[in-house]
Amino acid sequence: MIKRSIEIYSTFKIFITSLRNQLYITASVTKCDTDAERTAEDIYNKIADLLSATSSQIILERCFGNIDFQKQLLEKRSYTFHKHNIDTNTPVTYVEGESCWENKFSGVQIRALRPTSETSIRTIMDRGISKGRAWNTDGSSFFILHDIDGGNTSTDEHTDRITQSERMFRQAERILRTEGAAYQDVVRTWIYLSDILDWYDDFNVVRNSFYSEYGILRNTDSEGQAEQIYLPASTGIEGRNPSGLPATMDVFAVHRSPGSTIQIRPIYGIKQRSPFRYGSAFSRAVVVEEPNSKLILVSGTASIDEQGKSIFIGDLEAQIRHTLNVISSLIAAEGATLQDLCETTLFLKRRQDFSIYQKIAEQIGITNIPSVNVVADVCRDELLFELDAALILEKNKI
Repeated sequence: MIKRSIEIYSTFKIFITSLRNQLYITASVTKCDTDAERTAEDIYNKIADLLSATSSQIILERCFGNIDFQKQLLEKRSYTFHKHNIDTNTPVTYVEGESCWENKFSGVQIRALRPTSETSIRTIMDRGISKGRAWNTDGSSFFILHDIDGGNTSTDEHTDRITQSERMFRQAERILRTEGAAYQDVVRTWIYLSDILDWYDDFNVVRNSFYSEYGILRNTDSEGQAEQIYLPASTGIEGRNPSGLPATMDVFAVHRSPGSTIQIRPIYGIKQRSPFRYGSAFSRAVVVEEPNSKLILVSGTASIDEQGKSIFIGDLEAQIRHTLNVISSLIAAEGATLQDLCETTLFLKRRQDFSIYQKIAEQIGITNIPSVNVVADVCRDELLFELDAALILEKNKI
């Protein structure tokens, strides 16, 4: 049975969704606070309590905040986890996500699993650095790779944006191959680009080229064929990283063994169709079905029409409503609603617009969705709002 709860504190909320041995935790800052370090410590104490109480281990951890706050945050994380006897060496992705509340810290997204006799969890190492987590379920292997950036350093003077993003994809492929999987097993990526408005088109060329090389993209002769291509779900959004590199990404992959009952399939858009038709290689959403649950991974979604054109330009309220309607229509065929969200990232181009989103959320009854709310450029200058999401459903309840 799915359990959902919200814990409200003076400067943050914690949203908890659990189903059997799966645990989703979102900690979201909710107030302007001058003592961000204290807020971070309080949040991680609560997260540590939840992990300890459920005997769960982290498989994904992503933090949003000011770039110059990373060191303090990781210190608080290490201190509280050590105090609770929780492994401090699991990988963390930290990306720029300035708070909608003018705070140095925006929030944390965590996915965790409780190990069972059939499910063991381990850390993926790449050249001495923890770069992901792996586990087995129903005879198949699951992988989440963190902060994949090509394995470069900020002192590499010969790395331009194109070269570094190529290396990023190849690092993900190399790690997956080492683990007995392949990039073709990827079901979801989260891609964070510095100065996205300057080079998103160039980035798409790189991604398309890589996907073509590895057989993920194929030539199509019609729009209908374009709609049927299987591509990972994805978010592509503004976000600097502490290494100072142009791009970094997280990757979720599932390598199915012969005879596995796990199913992977894309959801084809209704109000928005395949982004591949206008040059972006990702699916609107991907479903991962396990024997007892269904995970819906919704790509970053903004105010775009069926032809890929930006709409409601200059009208934030209309962009927000359209985006939420698109997502609602997308997930409805799977028996889901926005109330089933277990993880959401909300991106606003302008901090001052957050109150407009809050008004709309109250009107349509989604004020308590598990969301980290950040300020970031979307892939087009005229787009003012984007949302990505995950939903978990219990299959026998659908």
